[in-house]
Amino acid sequence: MNRYLSAQAIVIRKQNLRDSDILYTFLTPTLGKLVALAKNIRQAKSRRLGHLQLGNLVKVSFYSINHQYWISEASTINSFLINKKNLTQFNLLFYFLEILNNSIAEGQIIDNIYVITNNLINSINKNKFSDFIDSEIKLMASLGFGIPQEILNSYHQNDLKQCQLHIKNFLESVIEKPLHSNKLFH
Repeated sequence: MNRYLSAQAIVIRKQNLRDSDILYTFLTPTLGKLVALAKNIRQAKSRRLGHLQLGNLVKVSFYSINHQYWISEASTINSFLINKKNLTQFNLLFYFLEILNNSIAEGQIIDNIYVITNNLINSINKNKFSDFIDSEIKLMASLGFGIPQEILNSYHQNDLKQCQLHIKNFLESVIEKPLHSNKLFH
C-alpha cells in the first residue's frame, strides 16, 4: 500500500467523531470503498470541510499509517449542492448513499459501480426519476443481487413509484435491515 495517494472519489458517508474529527467513506474508481479520517476538520480554519459534503465528486489526497487512511487535502470536482435542491432530491441522495454504503465492503472494487453511482447522482441532480430507477436496477445487477420479476414488471409498465417501492423492499431484504435515510416510499 502506498503511503501517499490521490484519488477521485464520491463522498458516500460521514460520521462525526469526538472533538473536531470526521470519519468519511468514499467510493473511488480504482480503490473501491475507502474509509478515511479527517482530523480537526470541524475547526473554523479547515479548508477541507466545504468540499467533503455527501454526494460530492472530489479529488482527495490521502496518507496511510498502519492501514488507516487520513485525509490531507480535498477539492471539489462537482458539488451536489451547486444548484437549489428540493427535499425529494436530498431524500433520494441519502437513501441511495445508505444503500451503497451497506452493500459494498471496505476495499471492495466492483466493476461499473463508480460509473453507475456517478450517473445516479446526476439523475438526482437533474430531477430525472426514470433515470434514477434505471441506474438503481443497473446497480442491483452489478452488485450481483439479481432483479426480481416484480421490479422488472413495474419498470416496463412505467409504474416508477411502484417500481421504487419494490426496489426499496428488495434492497432492505438483501441488506437485512430497514433503510432509515428515506421515508418517502412508505
